[in-house]
Amino acid sequence: MTEIKTFTKIAILAYGIVSLIFAIILIFLTDLFLAALNMPTWQNPTHPRMFGGALLVVFIFAVSVLIHKDWDWEKIKFAYQILYIWIPINIAVEAILGMIILPELSINAISETLLDIIIMTVLGILGIIAFIKQKD
Repeated sequence: MTEIKTFTKIAILAYGIVSLIFAIILIFLTDLFLAALNMPTWQNPTHPRMFGGALLVVFIFAVSVLIHKDWDWEKIKFAYQILYIWIPINIAVEAILGMIILPELSINAISETLLDIIIMTVLGILGIIAFIKQKD
């Protein structure tokens, strides 16, 4: 049984907090979020809320790992890998969609896309470093 290291817990906590913030915005404040991006309409109005629900699952995982003191690395390793594999997929999708619909996006939406990519990159790097340190 390998204990979950503090750095790994910090990486999970950071991922959970960022996910909770975006989950709340996307689930409950979607209309305000889209208005702030100067995008009054959205082709699929349920998409942001579904993505917010997925981010809520990330937060629930983070809280579960931090609350259950008897969990060890072997118990969470697979879920940890799945959650952190999701980050490069999201980066790729957001970058590709951003390039495809770039002419239709407002400056605010472009800024939000770039901010999202930066945040996901930082969280991904933090997760990779934590995974490597956890293996040592």
